[in-house]
Amino acid sequence: MLFEVSSLLIILFLVGYIFILQNKVTKLEDVQAKNLRAHKDADLDSKITAMFNDGRTTVEIVRFVRKETNLGLVQAKLYVDDVLTQ
Repeated sequence: MLFEVSSLLIILFLVGYIFILQNKVTKLEDVQAKNLRAHKDADLDSKITAMFNDGRTTVEIVRFVRKETNLGLVQAKLYVDDVLTQ
């Protein structure tokens, strides 16, 4: 009985810790995205526009931006949408 209770407590602690770490990663990605938007990368913006004009899908462009900037999926999508709407 004691073993099950202690195992359950450890699992609950680890789940809570994972949740905290995910929140920290999300906040760091948001800060990185804001910094990227604040200091526009003209070269990256021109590559995004060229890819769009060449008929690349938004998914391909977002994948490219994620590779180039290490942004998360949502942040990269927001950045691409921002560039393409200008």
